[in-house]
Order: sequence, then C-alpha cells, then structure tokens
Amino acid sequence: MRYPLYIYLVCFGIVFLFTGCEYKKNNSVKVTIDYPKLAGDTVSIGRVNMVDVSTIELGKVLLDSAGKGVVEVEVEAPVFAHINGKELAAGILIYPGDEIEIAPSAAGARLAVQFRGDGAAVNQALNETQQIRSEFEKWNGTYYFQLNSEDFLAAKDSLQKSYDHLFSKLKSDTQVSAERLALLTHQTGMHVVSYQYNFAIGKDTSEIPAQVRRVVEHLPIDTVALQSGMFDYSLVASQFFQHRINNAVYEENDQMDSDSLESIFPMMVEKKIKANEYPKPIEDFIRVKSADVQIRLNGLSPNMITLANTIEKEVASEELKKVIREDVSRWEKLGPGKPAPDFTGTTPDGKKLALSDLRGKIVYVDIWATWCGPCVGEFPESKKVHSEFKEDDRVAFLYVSIDRDTLAWKKMVAAGRVPAGHHMLTSADAPESVWNLYHVWGIPRYLLIDAQGRMVATHAVRPSSGNVQGELRKLLSKSRIAQK
Repeated sequence: MRYPLYIYLVCFGIVFLFTGCEYKKNNSVKVTIDYPKLAGDTVSIGRVNMVDVSTIELGKVLLDSAGKGVVEVEVEAPVFAHINGKELAAGILIYPGDEIEIAPSAAGARLAVQFRGDGAAVNQALNETQQIRSEFEKWNGTYYFQLNSEDFLAAKDSLQKSYDHLFSKLKSDTQVSAERLALLTHQTGMHVVSYQYNFAIGKDTSEIPAQVRRVVEHLPIDTVALQSGMFDYSLVASQFFQHRINNAVYEENDQMDSDSLESIFPMMVEKKIKANEYPKPIEDFIRVKSADVQIRLNGLSPNMITLANTIEKEVASEELKKVIREDVSRWEKLGPGKPAPDFTGTTPDGKKLALSDLRGKIVYVDIWATWCGPCVGEFPESKKVHSEFKEDDRVAFLYVSIDRDTLAWKKMVAAGRVPAGHHMLTSADAPESVWNLYHVWGIPRYLLIDAQGRMVATHAVRPSSGNVQGELRKLLSKSRIAQK
C-alpha cells in the first residue's frame, strides 16, 4: 500500500470523530435564530457539494416579525455547514443532536453573530477563521498568489501562526470540546494546503519553493475532510485533478490528434485515477469529480455514457452517484431529436432575434466573444463554410456573442471580421440565456439544430475540423428524403 501511515491516522481520526463521546444517536440538529433585524427574512442552512462546490440545502425557515425561527436539519455525522439570509452569513459546525442558538452580537464585537448552545465557542472560532482567511488574501498589499517565493512563505507561515494563536486560547477552555476543536484545526490545516495549491497554479517548478512543491505534488488522502464537507478539500481535489491527472493525460498523449484523444479521454483519465490506488472513498470521489467535469464540458458522448453507467455500478456513495445522475439527466434533455431550447438576443441594429425565428432552416450556432482567441481563430474557416451555403436558404448561420462590451462586438461585426450570417448579443447571466440553457462551460461552442427545431448536436464539430460541410449536407439530404 502506498499510504499506510496516513491511512492509519485518517482511519483513527474517523473513529475518533464519529464514535467519540459527543457523537449522538439523534441525527436531528435544531438551530434557533433570534435576530430582530432579520424579521421576515428566509434563513437557510446548507453544506458544500464536494464534487462541484455547489450548495446542498439542508433546511430553511421564514423568520417571524420578531426575527425568530427554528431550522431543524438531519445530519448523520459532523459536517461543516453555512447559514445564510439577506443580512446573515456565517459558518457553522454541526454534530448530530446539536441544539444551537444564533443571535446578533453586542455592539463593537469582532463578529456580527454570536452562538450559544452546543459547540458555541468552536463556532465563534470558526467564524473568526473566516476573517483570518480574508485578511490573508493579500500580503503587504499584493494578492498572495502573485507573491514571489520568499514573501509567499512568509505569508503562509503567518497564516498558520494566526490560526495557532486563535486555537491556543480555546485549548485552555475546559468547556471546549476537544473533538470539535480537533476538527476545526483540521479544517484550517486544509486551508493552508489550499493556500499553497493556489499559489502554485500556473507557475514553473523553479518558481515554487521546495516545501510547497512537496505539498502540491500529491493529493491529501483525507477521508475526514471529505466526509465532513471541508470546502478547501474540494478545491484542492479539483486543482489536483485538473493539473496532475487531466493535464497529465493530455501531455502523455500529445502525439495523438485531438479528435482521437477526445474519443478515448474519459477512459484514459479513469485508468490514471485507478493507477494511484487511492482508498475507495477517495477514488470514488475523484472519479465522480472527473466525470462531472467532463460531462459538463463535453456533454454525453458514447464513452461518457459508458463511464456514467460504470460509476453507477462501482461507486458506493449514493450522494456521489446522484451528481452524475443529475448531469446525465440535464444533458439527455438536449439529446438528438429533443426540442432545442429557445433563446433570444439583440442584433447589431438593436432588433430582437430568437432562435425560433429561424425555424424551418438548419441552424449552425457559433457561441463566441470578441476576447476569445480560439473563437476568433476559427472565423477564417467559418467564412469558408458559410461561402459554400450562402445561396442555400435552407441553412442559417447564427453567431451568438456573450460579450459584455457591446461596442467592441458591434465594431468587430461591422468591420467584417466575423463571418456573414445572423448575429446576436446575449447575456450569459440570464437564466434563459444560451449559456445556461445549453450548459456552456467554455467557448467557442457550436450547436447544430435541424429545420424542425430539434437538437442534432450540442457539441457540433468546429469549422476547422473540415467536417461541418458534410454534416450540413447530410441534414439537407435527410430533409429532402423526408419531404418526398
């Protein structure tokens, strides 16, 4: 085994964490809120989804006219959560059976919120650690990830000392649970690891201090962090997967043409993950995180469907499997033959244009922006494709810009630097935007829609592939046959 000592320590930590004297059989957690200025506000409690860093809502309550309410949630084990309202945001560590009270602090207090009940002192400290994190985003006026090596090490060491100083006061308090304090200390330690990962991103090896390299070259094998929902562990795992697994597969196979590599990429990543021989909870987590990223980026290729089915059979956690099920469900709604969701935008002359306005035509959609180099780099080939079909009114080319700079977009279109066709500008932020309706994670992105307004491809071939013309002719041929 590759990680015998660490696994032993982590397993010991899990036993300590989940069978200690504070671990209660009652899974219900009761959070009482008494916050007059939040009268009529809805307050929710959630925890992080470790795969995609979204929020899993555990419960919520509408506060009464006095700002009072009770949220009851169920947890099977200790978990880091957060409580949110319009004017309330606080971290909270909850154990099964906890009864916690939240109220505003006295004027002049360091924190706006005060806790009473189970784990009160640790929850106060948890929120103080959030302030420490914010203070160390910059060091002497410079963002920490932009520091030189020497200054970064000084910042990192000072960050750790700040945490140690905070916890030293708690250790002498006999009312503070050693279990809760140990878990909070564990969490801040993971933040220091994440701090180093963020510093190392995009840097050459020579720019990274040796002690930081030793940290970022390996994924922490930390089942406690995973099971207790430590946000920083999710970030660390994402960065490790992207740079040490995903990118490594590309680098190791850089002689393959991109289309051939993409077709087998999911299985190659799976193989590399399994080669690390992680403990099963960690392996399952990384496999699902990998599959989630790939489905979000590339949709449901045949290989991704196969991988999703494999994960359903092999991964133990229902919560992890649920992520992939939801990913698959989202993309199945955009599968071949399904209705293409309608979206609208504004043309360069200020008129409204919708995808549905082109019904009756085969539509090749190009989602782009003026600042996107790869998008603009495809335009010479796009112009060639357009020229072959410019006399055929059965085919439409729709260029959808997500620019925020309207003037830059108009200038580029007016200058003829964008291929001829239909042009619209749309916001990526709106719920009904092309970005959200078609689950766009990056551009350029191409869609192919038939004359009946049905999906042909959510990830259509790009102009430089040389295959767009063939795909369009194939659809035209099918259309002629259907009309006979």
